[in-house]
Amino acid sequence: MSHRHQKLLSQIQRVLGEIFVQEGKTWGVNLISVNDIVMSSDLSEAKVWVSFIGEKDQTFAFKNLSTRFKAIQNLFYKKMAMRRAPKLVWHMDEDPTKHYRIEKILDDISRSQDKNPPV
Repeated sequence: MSHRHQKLLSQIQRVLGEIFVQEGKTWGVNLISVNDIVMSSDLSEAKVWVSFIGEKDQTFAFKNLSTRFKAIQNLFYKKMAMRRAPKLVWHMDEDPTKHYRIEKILDDISRSQDKNPPV
């Protein structure tokens, strides 16, 4: 992953965090956690996995949030310092621990390839 790509991912996560902190309570959701963001190669789309902390019914919370996706996208466009901000595609992270296990496996593979480059 390029430095620009990583920088953009962290900026997206920061901006979404700000939006959720400022607006989350008014949407009827306690805490929203952005667990992962995956960008398309042309940077036109960002898949965002979210989970809800302190919510008994995650599915209901996600449906509640889904009614606000357009408003979130508009706030996101206004806060991003880019000419063309990526379109956000939302997913509910049903098992955050599964995501972390997969990420660790991919990191281990990447490290082993760095140590033993292909001939």
